[in-house]
Amino acid sequence: MKLEKNELRVALFILIPLAILLLFVMVKLGYSIASSTIDVYLKVDSISAIKKGSAVKIKGYTIGRVVEIIPVYEPALHFLAVMRIQSDVVIYENCTAVIQNQNIIGDPVIEIRNPEVYGTPLQAGAVIEGIEYVNLEVVVQDIHELLSTLTATVGVIKDITTESKGNIRQLVANLATTANTFSTMLASSQKDILETLSTFRKTAQTMDEISQELKKHPVKFLFKK
Repeated sequence: MKLEKNELRVALFILIPLAILLLFVMVKLGYSIASSTIDVYLKVDSISAIKKGSAVKIKGYTIGRVVEIIPVYEPALHFLAVMRIQSDVVIYENCTAVIQNQNIIGDPVIEIRNPEVYGTPLQAGAVIEGIEYVNLEVVVQDIHELLSTLTATVGVIKDITTESKGNIRQLVANLATTANTFSTMLASSQKDILETLSTFRKTAQTMDEISQELKKHPVKFLFKK
């Protein structure tokens, strides 16, 4: 009899902590023994911003958690996050669900925002379109990547400019030499050009005289010795 009592105590010592742990896990994941929760779906294109256990809040107050993420393959791959939320919190179908961080290093949360003009209350099985909020950490990372790219580009331009200085100087020197060569050629050939023009002028005058005489005395011109 005493042995049975000891066994019962050991069993209770093991089962009670397990029951408490199980209850804690159920509450943490959004389960409720009193069945006071409903499941609604959050549609997202990527699951990089959410995970199982992500908190669902409204005005900073936790009303539930993500208990499952289901992939949907048609018409294009997207995901439905099952949000188990309290049924006594009034949420409307035309609400918005913003995925954001509590702070820079905090876990992501899903912030439910009711519209200014209320519509139909949200029912179990409804689908809400998720909006991912770009936090400060992502913006800082993008700016850092942009600055790194800009720094690398400036370095490349600087290297190109440094290597091209000598080539530019050489090109300018070659152009100056070529210009001097043309000037020298023009100066040295100026006399020859003038003499050629004078000879051409005399030849043209002689041809003109022959033409005039041919018109006046064609027969005489043909038999002229």
